[in-house]
Amino acid sequence: MKQQAITVAAACLFCSASAAAELTSTFTLATNYLFNGVTLTQDGPAVQPSLDWNSGQGWYGGLWASNVSFDPRADIEFDGTLGYYLDLGADWALDLGVAQYSYHGSSTASAFNYPEAYIKLSYANTKLSYWYANDYFGAGGGHYILMLTQVFQLTDDITLTVSADRSTSTDTTKFLRDNDGTYHHWRSALSGQWQGLSWVLAYDNTDLELPDLGEPTWSFGLAKTISWF
Repeated sequence: MKQQAITVAAACLFCSASAAAELTSTFTLATNYLFNGVTLTQDGPAVQPSLDWNSGQGWYGGLWASNVSFDPRADIEFDGTLGYYLDLGADWALDLGVAQYSYHGSSTASAFNYPEAYIKLSYANTKLSYWYANDYFGAGGGHYILMLTQVFQLTDDITLTVSADRSTSTDTTKFLRDNDGTYHHWRSALSGQWQGLSWVLAYDNTDLELPDLGEPTWSFGLAKTISWF
């Protein structure tokens, strides 16, 4: 599901609770699956379906899946999210939730599974988000991500979303993504609608020092959302 806008569905960044309950599915085809600027499909395409429920009273939940190829033991990621969105008034909002990431494809793929909690505070088109996992990718070490996001409405149909985030491992003996356990990722994404489809064109980059991770990457995605009720 991923907290960073890695799918076209993530173009809906500042969504509020609706008056009536909704159940929708989004089917996304993306040229890459980027998680915090790091490809999880070895720069290959990804198919990403979701099932999303909104209670209309603040509670929401979702299921999300994607093909992955970051490790020979895993070829499918399957995630679940449960959260609560609170409209604070005067353009302020608070979003709290938990997510469970799970991986499949072999008898040992579940070693990467981990839970995560998040809190997001937004004002108008600006959002500050924080995620924490105490067993990041099943490695046994803590990890947190802090992200600042800004949305610009360029035209009636085109939106520019820019974000910057910092990923930090609290125990580098358990999980070390970069030489010192910390790296930064930034992203710019244009999104819009075309022929009943949502589209996103994005550029991601990082300051990762490890080879073949977090390279400058362009990606494109198309998505179709179906409303069940």
